[in-house]
Amino acid sequence: MKNLIAGAALVAGIMTSAANAAVPAIPCNNCSGAQEEQIALSTPGLGIRFVYDLQGNSIRKFKVYLDNPTNVVLDAVPVEPQPKQDARVSTISGTAVRTLWEMSVDPDVVAIFNEMKSLSAAYPNAFSKQFRIDITNLGLTYGDVAPRYFDPQRIGWDFPSGEGFRFMERVNDMISGANSASTVDGRLARLIHGILKPATAAYIEGGTGGVTGGVQFSGIGSEFTVDFCSDDGSCTRVKISVTTNGIKSEYVGSRDKWDVQYPSGTETNIRRYWGRNGFEYARDMASFVANRTGGDYRIEGGGPICTRVMLACSDAGAQMLCTVYCQQ
Repeated sequence: MKNLIAGAALVAGIMTSAANAAVPAIPCNNCSGAQEEQIALSTPGLGIRFVYDLQGNSIRKFKVYLDNPTNVVLDAVPVEPQPKQDARVSTISGTAVRTLWEMSVDPDVVAIFNEMKSLSAAYPNAFSKQFRIDITNLGLTYGDVAPRYFDPQRIGWDFPSGEGFRFMERVNDMISGANSASTVDGRLARLIHGILKPATAAYIEGGTGGVTGGVQFSGIGSEFTVDFCSDDGSCTRVKISVTTNGIKSEYVGSRDKWDVQYPSGTETNIRRYWGRNGFEYARDMASFVANRTGGDYRIEGGGPICTRVMLACSDAGAQMLCTVYCQQ
């Protein structure tokens, strides 16, 4: 029997710190009741676990245990085919077997599940674990002449200082609060502050010591990447993790529209490759690197039509000297 929770009251539960590992929640889309029970039984370990179905509007809570002559479960109802509470499974020579009891879903978990349904309905790709966001949503930063938007190329060159540092500081500040995160991206704000953060502190009865804090939805995970992109197609990627200790963001790298990584200011030798029609992008990157160091660049092999393009820059003391090679 599926435990549909549509219309269930959203009762605020008491929050507690996660002294134990988070309780697993496993997806089982469009599953029958028997399939959900089998998923719960086949999940490694013993104890509490949830099985949820966004499409079917169902979430169920189970306690998996070893059935033996001395084990009695008093805080749950039996799952079929066990006929009644404390019923025993008939086994050869009294061997203990894995079995389960169904329990009532905790109000905190019901609230999180309802937000998951709502977010999934509004944004079908909300749980894809990768977001692409307009970098202008982060607001303006310092410019040589006037304030301007963040630039992935400058972020890549300066990181971990300069514009790279300011960019990561802005990201950390804005995603840490629900209101500021919503100005960056509504999906991102709801995922972090409506689902992942509440999940780390969810009140769940029946764990070790009677209460377990935190639930881990394996179909969503607690880690994802965000590409902050300019209108020219260049992007800076950040990895965001949500844990019981808070929200953590890490710089991954910056790339142009052809997925070629921008050089870092700490590199002493640079090699970057483009395919057909990548000449202008290689030339622009060579100019950028040379100008930042007071160096120079040159072009070999012609252009602008190339079948393959390579940028090579080397450290000439205080300057970077770059060459754009165009294979025709």
